[in-house]
Amino acid sequence: MESSSSEEEEEEEMQQENGGGDDHDEINYIQLLIGNEVNNARLNDQQAADIMNDIWIQEIRRHAIHYILRITGPQFGFHVQTLYTAVTYVDRFLLERIVEVGQYRMVRLISVACLSLAAKMDESRENVPPLSHYPVGTFGINVDHIRKMELMILGDFRWDMRYVTPFNFIRFFLSRFARDVPSRYLTRMRIYEIVLSVLQGGRLMNHRPSVIAAAATLLAVNGNLTIEQVGIQINALPLNGLLQINNVWYCYNRLRQLNEHV
Repeated sequence: MESSSSEEEEEEEMQQENGGGDDHDEINYIQLLIGNEVNNARLNDQQAADIMNDIWIQEIRRHAIHYILRITGPQFGFHVQTLYTAVTYVDRFLLERIVEVGQYRMVRLISVACLSLAAKMDESRENVPPLSHYPVGTFGINVDHIRKMELMILGDFRWDMRYVTPFNFIRFFLSRFARDVPSRYLTRMRIYEIVLSVLQGGRLMNHRPSVIAAAATLLAVNGNLTIEQVGIQINALPLNGLLQINNVWYCYNRLRQLNEHV
């Protein structure tokens, strides 16, 4: 899904670590993102539990995630952040609307519309395909149907489509937690896999993106950390206590369980 070469990524990060970027500006930017993520329409604990405990909603999520992550996202070469945002839209929509059991045409329509909206938000203009290019299967869905669903979603979300995701924080945490890894590029790819596993698990979708990103980065670097070691890493960050050690530790362990066979 990410097409940048490993050599370019490695060179860019080395330049930043050796003074190619303004560390103070980066820290201010991360602190701003952490402030913004609090205002995101993120699932609360009860909503996350409701989604995970509803058999039909879980069926909808499985179909949507398969469509977004396995079929269409790779076909168009979308970035991982776009895919994550699309599933976030699906979850949020499912809290706003009831989809009748067995309405798989509606499930496909929701999946297409959420992915197309995420692409318009996160991809460059030249990488956003026309609606007619999205695969719709045998459900008789046309461009007008997709466009109407997009407008329904925009209305339900009150046109507030901007989300902070874990991917906004990965470069920052990678530069702090992964100084000694053999390949920053391979470590980043592993972090992407771990973050995407949050979508499958569902139960972590109510946690702040910065917490998920920190936990995923620590796990990609070392899968056998103790809470004391996690605390040392978090306390060394110049974030004035904006990340709580216990929250990062919880996500670290949940992510480790989700990825133990990967």
